Formats: sequence, C-alpha cells, structure tokens
Amino acid sequence: MNTTTKLLGSLLITATAVSCGTGGQNHSVNAKDPLANSPVVGQYVQMGSDKVLSCDQKLLSDTVHIPLSYFTESMDLIKLDNRDEALVGQNAVTVSDNYILVHGRNPNPFKLFDKEGNFLTNIGAIGQGPGEYQMVYDAQLDEANDRIYIMQWNSTQLLAYDLKGNVLDPIPLCLRCPKSKFRVDTPNGKVSVVVLPFKGLPAVAWTQDMKGNRLSYIETGHLEAPQDFSNEVTASFNIPNVFDVNILCIVPTRIDSLYRYDTDNGRLQPTFTLNFANTDKIPWHGYSEWPYHFTGDFSEPPIEVSPGNWTNGKDYHYIIDKKTGKGSFFTLYNDFFGNLEIGWPSMAFSNGYYVRNIEPGNLLTDIENVLKKDLSPEMRKKLTDLQSTIGENDNNYIMIAKLKK
Repeated sequence: MNTTTKLLGSLLITATAVSCGTGGQNHSVNAKDPLANSPVVGQYVQMGSDKVLSCDQKLLSDTVHIPLSYFTESMDLIKLDNRDEALVGQNAVTVSDNYILVHGRNPNPFKLFDKEGNFLTNIGAIGQGPGEYQMVYDAQLDEANDRIYIMQWNSTQLLAYDLKGNVLDPIPLCLRCPKSKFRVDTPNGKVSVVVLPFKGLPAVAWTQDMKGNRLSYIETGHLEAPQDFSNEVTASFNIPNVFDVNILCIVPTRIDSLYRYDTDNGRLQPTFTLNFANTDKIPWHGYSEWPYHFTGDFSEPPIEVSPGNWTNGKDYHYIIDKKTGKGSFFTLYNDFFGNLEIGWPSMAFSNGYYVRNIEPGNLLTDIENVLKKDLSPEMRKKLTDLQSTIGENDNNYIMIAKLKK
C-alpha cells in the first residue's frame, strides 16, 4: 500500500529579512506580503508596444526569507510504488492533477504514477526504435487530452503516447530542434516550439500543425546564439496558457530578457529584464515567471578551475513583485517540513508546482537535520512519525505543492 502524507505548516506564517552586508539587522516582514518592506527595485518601461519590468541589480540589497506556504497550497509527500519495475532515480518530475511522470534516464524509461504513488506504466523505452528515445530535453504531461509528449535533443519529431503507455504516431517538426521547449495544443491540433537559436537556424520559434506544416514563425534575429550546447532555452509554464521563454546564453553571456511566446500573433513579447551593475562582465543568469512575481538568479564571475573548464561563482537569487516593483534577494524555506531551506529558489516552480524527487536516505538525513532545530511539538511529532515509516530500500519520495492561483 502506497502512502501520501499531507504535511501542514503552522497557521502563523513568519518571515525575516537580513542585510546582505556584514552586521545587518534582522527585521520583521509583513506575513501577508514578504516584500512589503522591500525597496522598489524595478519599474515598467515601454519597449515598442510592450511594457517590460526593468530591475536594477544595484538596488537589490536585503534578503527576505519566505515560506513555501506563502506561494502554495498544502504539500503532499508521496511514496512511490516499491515494485522493481517502478523504481526511479533522482530524475526530473512533471506533475498534473492526478499523475506523476518521472523522466527517464538510462537505463530507465519515463514512468507514470498516480497521485497515490501507484506505478501505472512505462512511457516508451530507451533506444532508437519507434517510440524510443535517448537524450530527452523536454516533456509535456497533457492529462486533459490523454497525451504525453517527449522532445529529444536534436530532434526532428515529437514523440507521442497516451496515458496507458501506447505509442502514438510521432509529430513531425518543421525544423530540427537542438534544444527546445514546446507546448502542444492537442484539441486545436497545434504545436508551438522555441529552440536554442543556433547560427544558421531560420527561426527561434514557430507554431505548426500536427503534420509539420508551419503556421507562423519568428526569425532568429538578435537572439542568435553561438553553436555551443552550454547554452539553454528555459520555460517554467507556471501560469495557465502562458509560454514564458528565457534564451540563456552562457558562452558568452549577454544582456537579455524574459519573454512570453504569443503564439496567436507569432511574436516574442519581452516582459522582464535585469540591468546589471557591470555590463562589461555580465554574470551567468536566468529568469523565471510566477503568477505574481518575477524571479531570477545571477552568479559572481565564472572561475576557471582548469584550462578550459569553468564554473560559476556564488549564486544570488532575487524576487520582484510584478505590481509594485518591490524586490529583494530571497531564500525559500519549506515550512511544511520543519523550515528546511529549498535550494535554487528562483527556479523552484515549474508547470505550476513545487516538486522535489528525493531518495529515502536523503529524506532521512533531512529529517534528522530538521529535528535538531527548534520545532513546534506538532511539527516534531509529524516528522518523527514520518521518520519511523521510511525504509532505506524504499523507492523515492515525491514532495508536491501546487502554486496558488
């Protein structure tokens, strides 16, 4: 029997802010609005027909510590089916209302579970034959239309399956996709794709029908990126019917913005950008969109750890209220789980959910560390009771918290 544990946070949500400089003072933050006491760090500027929220990096200072429950509904902890065929690794996860799709990585294919953690079926297989895949870059779980779509690296077709795992006819793509994000509008028979726009590609984005016929496209233009697979294209899909896009250039870094792909009108609409303090040395960075906030990250200058081998420096994460322009650096902590800090908070949500796929040994370690803290009796009991049910040979556990609308 699989179990789903609902971990409830305290009724009183609290947060603090600490100066990023040494010797900063803690001060209270409005529990209903953690950014209420933060400075205005961004303002909307007109760019053609679009209004873009432009943030000034130099104005970001204090760090606000925000509970997960501020953004989400109550969190479920789901133990996945323990059968051999259901075992998964520390892979990516996509969630819908009633399903959990764990992304495959050699030698395991994608695996579909229900929200109780019961294993339902494999989706496709690892390989090069029909319905098989190897290096996957993106996937879509379309529960409402009984479909799962999988996009491989350098693909010329989009793989399709139903929720029973049956292989369906693939969707031909009108261009090869080196790295790409996509959304299929199944009822209307449309596919929208944004690619990493390598030099020579005629389009950075397009919409087509299910037979590969192009309906509209956007030329690469100034978004053209060097042909280096270190660069990325990201999309969070945290807002219904919004296809947010970030062309993330690492080699070399450059000034850029977050976009929305307006598929109806065939255009990329800029929505958010960060004005860097030093434009001569643009740090590695990324952007994301949440329902009421923009978030982003940047790092200190890259460090060459060996000839030709670079790594990023210290990371900074920030959040900005779309309505007020107020913002700060921030951390995100899981108050459903003993206030455990959440890594990489600016990219914590995708497809409208906070999701964490965690191995049982790591979950036990987290519980042990949290139990050393000052906890409420209710939270201590919940975590202690949970600890007693976890076996080191269990399948993985999935934390899921849905974004508030």
